[in-house]
Amino acid sequence: MKQMNYKSFSIACIVFIFINSFAISCKKEKKIEIVEPTVNLAIDSIVATKTNIVVWEKIKITAYTKGQNLKYLWQADHGSMVGKDSSTVTYWGCYSCTGANTVKCTVSNDYGSVMDTIKITVK
Repeated sequence: MKQMNYKSFSIACIVFIFINSFAISCKKEKKIEIVEPTVNLAIDSIVATKTNIVVWEKIKITAYTKGQNLKYLWQADHGSMVGKDSSTVTYWGCYSCTGANTVKCTVSNDYGSVMDTIKITVK
């Protein structure tokens, strides 16, 4: 059996690392596909305890959903939230959040992703 010398071994290692690095960098991130609501994944409604609040008033916003293994992601164009990865969040707005604010809930599972919004007015 022929032995590999140090130079050949080093070149082989460099080639191996280069090929693997290139293959890893070419992987595309799996994008969650927005799908039509079905019995497997749907947001029936988003309900807030109040939709007109004053500055610093806290409210609960709940997404009523269908499906299994659901993951939640809440976003707001203004205001703050706690519990962004659950079906219910606590929302409030500061002085710079006065006016109409949009709160968006995206729910996903193996079937894809659905989203809905609610408007909250902060006075």
